[in-house]
Amino acid sequence: MAYGGYGYIDKKYVPDENDFVVLMWAGGSEPIEKIAEAIAAESSVGSWTKLKTMNDFVWKNYRARVFWIGAVGKNSGFMKIAYPIEHFDAKNISQFQASVLGNIFGLKELKELYAFDISFPKRYQKQFSGPHAGLEGIRKLVGTERSRRPHVGTIVKPKVGLTPKEWANVAYEAYAGGLDLVKDDENLVDQDFCRWKDRLHEVVKAIEKAGGETGQNHLYSSNISDRHSRMVERVDYLNGMGLQKNIVVMLDVYIMGLNGLQEILDITKKYGFATHGHRAGFAAANRGDFGINFQIYERFYRLLGVDQLHIGTGVGKMEGSPLVIKRLHDIADQRRLEEKFYFGSLGMEFADSIKPMLSIASGGVDAGMIDALVALHGRDTNIQAGAGVHGHPGGTRKGALSLRQAIDAVMEGIPAREYAKTHRELAEALKQWGYFNPAVITEALESERKNAKGLAAAALKKGRAGML
Repeated sequence: MAYGGYGYIDKKYVPDENDFVVLMWAGGSEPIEKIAEAIAAESSVGSWTKLKTMNDFVWKNYRARVFWIGAVGKNSGFMKIAYPIEHFDAKNISQFQASVLGNIFGLKELKELYAFDISFPKRYQKQFSGPHAGLEGIRKLVGTERSRRPHVGTIVKPKVGLTPKEWANVAYEAYAGGLDLVKDDENLVDQDFCRWKDRLHEVVKAIEKAGGETGQNHLYSSNISDRHSRMVERVDYLNGMGLQKNIVVMLDVYIMGLNGLQEILDITKKYGFATHGHRAGFAAANRGDFGINFQIYERFYRLLGVDQLHIGTGVGKMEGSPLVIKRLHDIADQRRLEEKFYFGSLGMEFADSIKPMLSIASGGVDAGMIDALVALHGRDTNIQAGAGVHGHPGGTRKGALSLRQAIDAVMEGIPAREYAKTHRELAEALKQWGYFNPAVITEALESERKNAKGLAAAALKKGRAGML
């Protein structure tokens, strides 16, 4: 069922080590085979009609190949498409996106198109340097290389409106309660009521004061997100102050786009700063009939070099089931990823030069969720609670203490509800917000392990609606 005079379906084709593989779900007004042909043509060498300019070399070496179709109905199904590495410009992410994630979304025969995942060959990955600090570098900054405990942090609330001194005072209370990191929220940068430089200087003083009391090295994630020239000015300023030990540069990674992110990461790496990626806005292309799954962006963020990244919690206020969030955690810090079709997730191995990122579990979190969060994410994570710190009955410092006490309980192998009997701040948090039983997580993980084949079969039968 050729499209534009050419056939792009080749079910005998086996992708080689230098091919990209894209997994998609599509549905429309034409048979799924014709839809697959149209997508492959539009994203590679073809068009809607036969071309007098096509030649054998181009057709053989540069076309996309649909090598698998999982039809769910006559007009809908999954597909895997292989693209040769020669199709793509070196280090040009704009050209890559325009090809694989571009014009295809406008094809009129489509009623649904969702890009689930992309597997990047190592040859392509080696164009990128990956994280500068990564998981282990962040641990070194905080001083947890040996203890391996989870990191804990907070987002100052209210999100906007506090003056620099007010903001820094809240940060100090959080640090004094034992938290490792305090961060700007995604929509606070340089407003008149809390100028970026003024806030920075006040927080540095808070870090110095709190550090003298706690004996910890505390971090501040300072949001510099803006147009490129302003971000460069801010990184230059941070470098001039010599703040690499205490500042993790925060970037609204989805909002600024992959190209803007790549540019500023080159600067932060040059100066030796770790970076914190906030994913605000990602759901705009992640939750509709036409969309791009976050795991595609996450793989790019790791290749480009974000050091720690928001991935969701699995138990808090943001979308994402525990099993899906576990997969996002694995993409952040595992070297080898097995294919898990029922997540729409392809297998891939990261190049040795691409360090693991530290995952950030944040969004609707409190101390009563710590046991469940560690059951899901393990100990290599940063658990951030905003309102779950500042909404504590005893205020910010006691809210911070409740988080640290819950972490201490994990490290001692004691359930939080038991530990709370001798730790007042944790007890107050559990009374305020309750306790999320980690058995819910462990049972879900075990069920997935046992039923992987059945889950994949269900997805093939039900289509995108059957995916986890």
